[in-house]
Amino acid sequence: MVIPHTEGFGTSLLGKEIDVKFTHLFSQKTIELFPSVHAHGFAGDALMLNHLVLEAGATPPAHAHSHEQITLVLRGELELTIEDEKHVFKPGDVVAIPGNAKHAAKAITETELVEVFTPVREDLVERFGV
Repeated sequence: MVIPHTEGFGTSLLGKEIDVKFTHLFSQKTIELFPSVHAHGFAGDALMLNHLVLEAGATPPAHAHSHEQITLVLRGELELTIEDEKHVFKPGDVVAIPGNAKHAAKAITETELVEVFTPVREDLVERFGV
């Protein structure tokens, strides 16, 4: 899968041909992932990285997926409910959410974060149009 405006090159690693992809993330298409949640995405073969900005008060709905997720808060404050536990995350806080764990969020302030998923979330790849 290749994201529009993504560049890359072929090379070899230990005698095996590999494809390397790179891009400028903020030049990618921005989608409204949920109301008041704006995102850019990039995917490799087994990992996906998303950059999100949540407007203050944004509340992505509770959901679960089979993918492991790591979330890093870059700025702002984010209340995450994972299963039945609520925690407030601030800049520099990181959380690993196991696959199939129900989770929901509320942006206490405008919040910027990075999410990493493995394996790649094909549903998000579709939404990003890649």
